[in-house]
Amino acid sequence: MNIVVITSAGKVIVRPDTTLERDGDDLYVPEFISSLSYTPVLVARVCKAGRSVNPRFAYRYFDSAGFGTLLYPDDLIDGSQEGFACASCLDHSSFITPPSLAPDTSGMVMELHKDGKSIYRSGDLDCSLIVKAIADATRYCYIRRGDLIAVELQVRSALCRREDGQCRMDEFQCGSHTCDFRIIF
Repeated sequence: MNIVVITSAGKVIVRPDTTLERDGDDLYVPEFISSLSYTPVLVARVCKAGRSVNPRFAYRYFDSAGFGTLLYPDDLIDGSQEGFACASCLDHSSFITPPSLAPDTSGMVMELHKDGKSIYRSGDLDCSLIVKAIADATRYCYIRRGDLIAVELQVRSALCRREDGQCRMDEFQCGSHTCDFRIIF
């Protein structure tokens, strides 16, 4: 299972399944990382394998949607392609609640809180972003059943630094609290 990400710049990257935090545990940041940035994502679970999927048929390739947060260690992003690839592979840096919303759901809303204060709120989203993401991603790579397609909803933003010690993140989907974790330096 991979996480195929369409970045806010429209590029396709693939994060390995080791980046997925499956147990909802806190993130203990390695010593060589001094700061993290984040981006909220709209996520869909792939239910049918495919390559070069036409946008007209892309809705057939996912069965549920949801939200998540991807973290990136700023120290590894040095402007090179290799740096961004390394930053995308940090273990347990993809906090994605298992997608549970129906694919035809409209008016999906996500909100992120850091230490109790809202840092991101999406507008009403629908699955057209996912349909486009599947068509774009499958131009470059084959998707398999069980993969996740993630669409970044904003450009990466600074989240926390080692000097902060720790921060607490809370995620809300359509008004329901779905995820919380601490980032501990």
